[in-house]
Amino acid sequence: MDFYAFSFVQGVLAFLAPCAVALLPGYIVAFISRTADTNPGLSTRIFRGFKLAMLSITGILVIYAIAAVLIVSAAQLLKDYMMWITIGMGSFLILIGILMAAGKSFSFTLNVNHATPKSEVAEAFIFGLAYAIGALGCLFPLFLIVATQAMAAPSALTGAGYFAAYFAGMSLMMIGAILLSVIARETLMKMLRKIMPHMEKITGWLLIIAGGYVIYYQSFLMY
Repeated sequence: MDFYAFSFVQGVLAFLAPCAVALLPGYIVAFISRTADTNPGLSTRIFRGFKLAMLSITGILVIYAIAAVLIVSAAQLLKDYMMWITIGMGSFLILIGILMAAGKSFSFTLNVNHATPKSEVAEAFIFGLAYAIGALGCLFPLFLIVATQAMAAPSALTGAGYFAAYFAGMSLMMIGAILLSVIARETLMKMLRKIMPHMEKITGWLLIIAGGYVIYYQSFLMY
């Protein structure tokens, strides 16, 4: 697996971060309930779902762009040590994964009270902002690994590709989740209720795998 694929998988995993995905059921319920009475046609619901998904993705992009700029700015001072920092982050990721798989939580939440947006356009964008903050709060080491590897890439284009692959993984999951709520409302809600209690342990095992791959990948580059 090359690092483009790895970055894409990390984006998918970031979407499934426990403190981010916990926001999804409530948003989907609100999304579904607004069309329950009028029951518009499938094409209308798909268009609306896609529009709201893109607005949420825009919110996610804003937060991750800010995080990337901050990381890149700080990393110029640490460029010569980036390989060892990445290996250290991989080890840290394995440790977090082991603890999460054992039932420990390493997430934090931001409790911000704000008025309900008057339009669902603003609501979708704000949801994307909150989702990205939640994903970074839970699994910031994943994004940091992708960011540090992007900065160590042989060219700016390659590094940008790693960021793009990460964002593509997260974005496709968001589009899929919202469109699935349009097409299969009841099925999706049942699935979410079954997965949510186990999400933290699943994420933990995926983190162990991700950390192990990062260490292997960086060790391979050293020789």
